[in-house]
Amino acid sequence: MMTEGDEGVSESGDGLVFHEGSRLTDLKIQQNLSIDYPRLEPLHHLKIELMFHYYKIKTTWTRSHWITLVIGFLAVITAGWDFGINELTGNDGSHFYTIGVWPGDVNSGINHIDFWAGVMTIITLGLWALLLIRLWIIFPLMRSQTVSLFLALFAAEVSQFLAHGYDARFPLGFDAVDYSFAIAVSVVGMVLIIFVAFILIRAVIETRDLHVEERHWHTDPRQMDLAKRDHSLIAWVFALLAYCTIIIIHAWAGAHYVSVRQPGDVTGWWLLKGLYTISGFILITLMMHVLWYPQIMLGTAEIRIESDRARQVGTQVTTPTIAESSQPGRPGKCPDCGEITTVTMRPNGELNAECAIDGCNGNGTPGEKCPICATRISSRIICLACNTSAPVGSHFSDDEAW
Repeated sequence: MMTEGDEGVSESGDGLVFHEGSRLTDLKIQQNLSIDYPRLEPLHHLKIELMFHYYKIKTTWTRSHWITLVIGFLAVITAGWDFGINELTGNDGSHFYTIGVWPGDVNSGINHIDFWAGVMTIITLGLWALLLIRLWIIFPLMRSQTVSLFLALFAAEVSQFLAHGYDARFPLGFDAVDYSFAIAVSVVGMVLIIFVAFILIRAVIETRDLHVEERHWHTDPRQMDLAKRDHSLIAWVFALLAYCTIIIIHAWAGAHYVSVRQPGDVTGWWLLKGLYTISGFILITLMMHVLWYPQIMLGTAEIRIESDRARQVGTQVTTPTIAESSQPGRPGKCPDCGEITTVTMRPNGELNAECAIDGCNGNGTPGEKCPICATRISSRIICLACNTSAPVGSHFSDDEAW
């Protein structure tokens, strides 16, 4: 049970709500099974984190989140249901054997789409576009990751469509030549999905590590371990992997349903439509979950969600020229007492801070590794006069903007 109750919060985009109320380490539940079987301890941690996510969703999701979720559900429904227009279930042929998407070809299937089928297609595309825009608005830190999740879904659907083009009963057809092509296309789609998941996991984990080092730095290693545990990503990684699995099932169900030209002649065909719809609801929910947690955890951090390598490349691109680096920088001032601090701002706006490790004379951009001792330079500067710790940006808050 929760040892403390979560209190109401405002906007979920504010990362402070992640630390309001109960923390992950405050959540205590029975673990008899993991005590008797130590190898099951990871499942115990997963259960705790999923419960933590559940309580945080209850307190941080606003009406905007639920409306976005409903829009995603509607997009799935309109994509997989014909609402009586007989586009997929008609017994009159309905141009089942007319294929092609080239408008200039009069025999192309796209030129034989019924009016209401075209209307449903436009509505579906509009709902998916609206879902993407709302996700960008609600989760601004995760915009590029939102595109990545959509690309993974697109890769799953295209690979399954192409695979079923080679073998209409994939993976149950076993037609020698065509089946091998279907397997190859399906594998390529899975590889793309795995690549997207790997990049996303690496970016979020390394950004989380940077956030903990900067915002929760403490001289006591035990406090640092506690902060790391509070920002655990076990449940988040599980949700992402579940998303990657569900989109494959979702894409297969949709492609398998339409690959047989007369679906009404197959017994139990409605099960595929149900599987497509239910898996679609699950993937929309998982998509929002995957985007929500890093946003709620890092919302107030002045940091981009990207891997350490990408962050280093971005720093190298913005490296000042010799002429710029030779000019003296403006020293920072403590926002509390006004004394000069150990951070400076170069003429091009880049910040430079000294390494906080005793005996190290290195310096560099806050958030990057020290070129001498390889320790990450903190984005919080401690004033030597009054011992106030404040974000590096606040040391230049009194300067004119231009």
